[in-house]
Amino acid sequence: MFESIKTRLANRRLQKARGGESRRVRACGLELANKIGILYDATDEAQFDVVRRLLFKLKNTIPVVKALGYVDSEELSDFHIQPLEFSFFCRKDLDRLGFPPEEAIAEFCIADFDILICLDIDEKIPLSYVKLCSKAGFKVGLYSEKNSDLLDVMISLDEENTSVEELVKQVMHYLENIKYE
Repeated sequence: MFESIKTRLANRRLQKARGGESRRVRACGLELANKIGILYDATDEAQFDVVRRLLFKLKNTIPVVKALGYVDSEELSDFHIQPLEFSFFCRKDLDRLGFPPEEAIAEFCIADFDILICLDIDEKIPLSYVKLCSKAGFKVGLYSEKNSDLLDVMISLDEENTSVEELVKQVMHYLENIKYE
């Protein structure tokens, strides 16, 4: 019962924060991107590996690529010790309603990313809050009702194939095909 009350209060806080969002959407494909942010659930090592491979692939052509991961446990695991491109916050960093403190996410949220790639399949509240606060010009991620106010482009996946690997594949396909004349 406490969890359902907590979830309702957190959703209300998200709704309130949405009202104040002021950002200009700037559509951008990989061809013109100079700064990309990746937001993801870093709890599972397999999902982390998918994001790590994506980050290093993007670093071959994009000058600045940063990743922010939420670890849904009290402590970070050994596999979270990574190069500077990766930042993390975990459950012990959250406030009572499950929101990350501003100091944990501020640098990522104010970064002027050309593209923010959101790879949170489970739509966890801390990640939704970061999506909302991000000043990125173009936000791409998974299709859902909750994401309709948070993302500029939403990718729909088949129910039987809803995985981070498939979402990365589809997001990259669309971002590679945004062309300018």
